[in-house]
Formats: sequence, C-alpha cells, structure tokens
Amino acid sequence: MRLRIPAMLSICLAIFMSSHGWAQSGCARCVAPTGNPLKNLPPVVRSETTRFRPDRLQVEDTPAVPSPFYVPEREETELRAKRLFGSPKAPALIPTDSVVDETAPVNKPTPKVKSNANKPTVAEKIAARYSDPRVIRMLQQLSPQSSESIYGEVSELIDDRHLSPATYARRVDSALDHISQALEVPAFVSAAQVRGSSSQIAAFQEDLQQLRKQVRVRNTNDALQALRSAQQMASQSIGINPAAIGMEFLYGATDSLDQFSMLLPPEKNGGPSVGLRDNVVGIGVEIEQNPAGLKILKLIPGGPAGQADLRCGDIITHVDGHDLKQMELNRAVDYIVGPVGTQIQIQASRGGRSGRVTLTRQKIALHSVVDVRMEDRSRGIGYLKLEQFAESTMSEIDSALNTLHQQGMEALILDLRGNPGGLLTTAIALSDRFLPTGTIVSTRGRTVADNTKEVAHYANTWKVPLVVLIDHNSASASEIFAAAIQDNRRGLVVGEKSYGKGTVQTLFPLQTFPAALRLTTAKFYSPEGREMAGAGVTPDVKVAIDPDSNSDDDPVMREALRRITDPQIKEMAERFRRTGEAESEPRVAA
Repeated sequence: MRLRIPAMLSICLAIFMSSHGWAQSGCARCVAPTGNPLKNLPPVVRSETTRFRPDRLQVEDTPAVPSPFYVPEREETELRAKRLFGSPKAPALIPTDSVVDETAPVNKPTPKVKSNANKPTVAEKIAARYSDPRVIRMLQQLSPQSSESIYGEVSELIDDRHLSPATYARRVDSALDHISQALEVPAFVSAAQVRGSSSQIAAFQEDLQQLRKQVRVRNTNDALQALRSAQQMASQSIGINPAAIGMEFLYGATDSLDQFSMLLPPEKNGGPSVGLRDNVVGIGVEIEQNPAGLKILKLIPGGPAGQADLRCGDIITHVDGHDLKQMELNRAVDYIVGPVGTQIQIQASRGGRSGRVTLTRQKIALHSVVDVRMEDRSRGIGYLKLEQFAESTMSEIDSALNTLHQQGMEALILDLRGNPGGLLTTAIALSDRFLPTGTIVSTRGRTVADNTKEVAHYANTWKVPLVVLIDHNSASASEIFAAAIQDNRRGLVVGEKSYGKGTVQTLFPLQTFPAALRLTTAKFYSPEGREMAGAGVTPDVKVAIDPDSNSDDDPVMREALRRITDPQIKEMAERFRRTGEAESEPRVAA
C-alpha cells in the first residue's frame, strides 16, 4: 500500500480511494441546479479531445465491412456468416488493484512516483491515517471488545491467504512502535483523546519499549494478550481511548506486510470499501489539493458539476459554508460526498471572481474507455485510451472497437499510459480479444485457488495490427496485457518501462465490522514465465520522455504512428491467421 498522499489524486467525489486502489456504461442524468451565477464568470477554453460515451454507440448485427476477427483458414468457410461475440468464460474475480492512486493526463505522462524518497515514514502514515474522516469514524465506533474481534479475524485472514505472512512477533512489534510514534503526531493525539502530560507520555513510551523487549508472541492469543496489556497501560498512564490502541494493532499488522496490503475503513454511508466501481455518488469531478481548496482537473460527462458550468481549473473554496483553504484532502472530500439526491452548496473561484451554485448529488457512471477516435483516417489507424480495468470495461471496449471497425480501422493504438490496473479477470478478457491462442498470464500463490494459468480462445479475437503504449505508471492489469501481447509476439509495445507491480490483491469484506481487508495473495508471471513483480514490462521500442518539458508534443504517440504501419507489425498479426498460433520469430527491432 502506498500510504503517501500523492501530489495529484484522481477522485470522483464519492471517492473510491481506496484505493487506491480499487466501473456500468451510460451516464446518470442529473438534476440541473436553479440559479447559476458561475455562468457569468470568464470563459475557460474546453478541451477538444473526443470522449467515449458507450450509450451513444450503435452496434449493427451485420457489419458492412469484412469480419475483423481471426478465423483459421480451415474453418473460414463454415464460420464466414457467423459473428463470434461474447466474453470468454472468466475465472473468479480477483482484483489486482482496488485503489486508483493517480491518473495521468491523456497526452503527457506524470512524473515518476516509484522512489524510496517518496516512501512515507511511520509518522507520516499515522498523520495521514488520522486525517481521514473514515478512520476517525471507525475509531469512534470501536470498543475494546470489538477491536479484539476484528484483530482476530484479520489475523486469521493474513495467516490463511497472504502470500508471505509476517510472524506475530513482527506484527506486534510493528504495532507497539506505531503507538509510540503516534503519541508525537497531533492528529492521533486528538483522535485518541490523549490526556496525559508530556512527561506522562514520555514515561508511557518507555513502558512500550520495555513491553517490546519482554513480550513473547507466537500466535493470535499471545498477540491479543499484548494488545490488552498495551490498552491497560495506556488507559492508566495517559487516559487514552483503548480503541485507538486496537486500531494501531490492526494497522501494525497490515503495515508489517507488503505495501499493497491494507485495512480499508468503512465509507461515509457505513458500508465497506469495495474497491473499483462502475459508478460513484457525487458531483462528477476529479480534483487535486490546492492551497485555496480543491482544484477541478476534469469534469465527468453527465455529472452535476458539468451541467452547472463548473469548469476545469476552477477552485472549490467552500462546501456548505466550510472553508476548504489549507484543508487536508480526505477531510475536504468528506464534505462533498453524501447520499444520492441530497443537495450541496459549492462556492468556486475562477480568474479572481467567485460564485455559488447548489448541486444535487447523483450517481455518476465511471468509464474505463476515456478516448476513442480515428487518429489517421487515411491510413485506417484507430486510437483507444483505457484508464482502468473494471467490471464493465469489456462492454465499453467491445462497443469502441466495433465503432472504430465501422469507421474503417485497419490498425489500432491502445494507450495504457497512466493506467494503474484493476481486475485480473478484465486483463485476461482484454488479452483474449487480441490473442486467438497462447498463454495470457499465470499466477502463483499459497492456495490452489491462487495458482492459475489463463489461455486465450479464438472467439471474438480481433486481427488488426496492434501497438500498445505504456509508461512508468502503467501497472498491474496493464502490465498483464502488455506482457501477453509482447511475449506472444502479437503486437508492439512502445513507451517507457512499466511500474513493475506484479502482484495480485484479493479483497475480503470483514464479518466482524463493515470494513474490508485487502491482501496480496499471489504473484503473476508473463506468458514466458517472467516474474513481473519489481521487473515490469520493458517496451520493444523505448521512447525517452523529458519530465520537465511543458510542450504538448507526445513523442510516444508520434513513434507509435510511425511504427504501426511497419510490415513487421502486420506480419505479427498475420502469423496467427495462417497458423492459429504465434511463430517463434524475433520481435521488431527498436
């Protein structure tokens, strides 16, 4: 789990942050607000990028052009009249990433984030944790007894399913260290209702260090005994809320695992966090923190904010009278989320002027395909931008591909830059759309269910020449697809080396509390058996990117357009048609 607070966080304001981790077609119609002073503010230039709206696409039963799908020559006569639509049989849903941490702009990559310098300290994790209203609400609902029950359930899940569970000694040591450091974090001191003096707190920290040295922890019972001892010591010495000790034992257990395993507190509506969603309830914007409040980065089509003429670049300064200036991101977002149909008053600034508008919170559809177009009609080159791998992604993909096909697509550029991943099953299904045969991915974990090998099927497989774009923020499911295309020599991968996540996370709703636990349960491997964790996908054609460039030029896209008509790429696609499988020929040279 990356517990840092990123500089830019994409939030659809009923926030599926994680988280992030970590999507049905069609946009919900929203009630237009009455009175709109923002319409009188200075105009902002709108983006010319065409956005994909699957509810507007029409799919004809009989294509007007030849079939775009692979058909083995021995079967071509009997199958010529039959279109093979429908998803292949999918395995059980296993999220590879249930939190979306960052979203890259369409044309320019975001700065690299995978660096030890960006790894948060324990104190920074605690400060971020207790600035999150969801964590505060969970703390307020816990009792000493319920925290023990949750700890027991979490411990059992870690023991049974985590890829490499930490020892109980390490989990408890992590928890006691967390508590000691938390006493120096103002957000924790306030949330935990610490009443002791500075000298009493220092004395309690010494007692915790002695407990760390003395305690012998081998199992769940020993860990629970250490939890009770820490609660009793804290209550007697500094009057702390015992539930806060239980919370840090829970987070100490998950923080002792890998960075992608985490405890997910309940959402504002009281329900558990469920990872990637097809829709959210909110006002339909993506935002980032700004000194004056929340800056709007993107308007989701069909959302209340867009209908009210809020625009990209506007700064939301107040929500229902609450001043958002210098407010921590999670807390500011918490004021905006709420039940469907409830009203919210937004005050926003644009170009030095300010205005108010009342919006009605609505269910907003989240689309995976955010851009689809014919990039070069004269050469028949289609373009498709995929932002995440969610449950409804494949219906959007099928509609987009069919539309491009009707418009004369003869080759495709599929853009996965900035795509942090999503559902493993969706990555498999997308790979199956372009691979008629061969291995897609294999996973290896501790249980039978976590050890799988997925292979491609002929049904509904597109035969167009293919170029896949990746960058350093292409992770998880994006890497599964890119590696499947690359190792099977089905197309060309262009751009930067990918993130290198390489692990599968499974989401477990808790039975003892309306929260959830996300655990790393397996690693995934490319078709050639390469471990992806830490390695990522190295593109066939590397394109150097200047992170400091302010130009709108896109050298990766330019290189893709140059390469996609290369006869060798067409030959990659044609080999499958002739033989039904890829031949062992070298990849296109960079």
